[in-house]
Amino acid sequence: AARAIRKGDPVKLPAPAVAALKTPDTGALLTGPPLRAADRLAALLSDVIEAAEGDGTKEERAGAEEAADAIKESRLPAEHHPRPGLLRLAPVVIGAMRREAHHGSPILRHAVRLSAVAAVGYLLGRLLPLGHGYWAPLAAVMVMRPEFSQTYSRAVARFGGTLVGVFLASAIVETVHPGTGPLAALAVVCALLMYLLMRTGYAVAQACVGAYVVFLLGMAGDDLSQTVFERVLLTLGGGLLAMISYAVYPAWETPRLRTRLGDWLKADGRYAAAVVDQYADPAERGRGDVRHALLATREARVAWQEAVATARHEPVRHRGLSHAAADATQHSLAQLGRVAMLLEAHIPHGGATPVPGA
Repeated sequence: AARAIRKGDPVKLPAPAVAALKTPDTGALLTGPPLRAADRLAALLSDVIEAAEGDGTKEERAGAEEAADAIKESRLPAEHHPRPGLLRLAPVVIGAMRREAHHGSPILRHAVRLSAVAAVGYLLGRLLPLGHGYWAPLAAVMVMRPEFSQTYSRAVARFGGTLVGVFLASAIVETVHPGTGPLAALAVVCALLMYLLMRTGYAVAQACVGAYVVFLLGMAGDDLSQTVFERVLLTLGGGLLAMISYAVYPAWETPRLRTRLGDWLKADGRYAAAVVDQYADPAERGRGDVRHALLATREARVAWQEAVATARHEPVRHRGLSHAAADATQHSLAQLGRVAMLLEAHIPHGGATPVPGA
């Protein structure tokens, strides 16, 4: 079937496969979980055949027909939901802000650091006897991220890229002495290279930005020696401000590893309990609570994995959990989730007999 889908050839089943799929005329029929598993497999195979034929699944054809009828009748499909406006999104934004309004929130700490660094950088830029004092707060704000490792790597990349870009551009200007037209062309080329190489790395993009600034200032007739010195010094100062802010008001993930692990454990337990409740009382409980518990488990697992990846690069002496303990615990909780998913795949239907052990 897979080869037929890739090549577009008719499906040719070998005789042993046909014999294995052929059911005897007599014999015991499937009941219970094996019957439900067989029904699901048959439905999936039917979808595969329909997709291979190019007509899509039954649901897709029904949706396409409904959309076509809606276009003819100038009405929206039943499942269409209009995009909410700004006023309707305001409660969602306020709720998200209230959820993060606590001392342990990394987002709140990052917002406080960002505001303080922007204000301090602006004041320093005004007090220093240098032109373009806004470069310092701009560099600090651009490199700051909620995670320490990203802030550090971006600060180093911005300083290194700026250093390379301004010195290369200054060397071109001082050696060739281009006019206003060539300088404008070089500035445009640097802007194009910045957008073209943006995905390559932050240092490469900043090298292009640094050269772009030098060419623009060269068009204005500024003293390049002073401009290069100010650009490098203020970029370095902005990076140092960003690093100092993280040292003064950090948001380490390492001390919160146990909390993240506990959240994942609770989410896994609630998911398993919701699945077992389906066995205890199939007629009374719906499948919505199982779905919500599964989504909560996935969110908790992703939060744990991101916290572990962040903590590995943090300069914190107390690791909280060793690498071996974290890996072993993650494996155990993943196994618990797989068992719960296996039980969910065989949840009895509404009219089934309750399982006493559940």
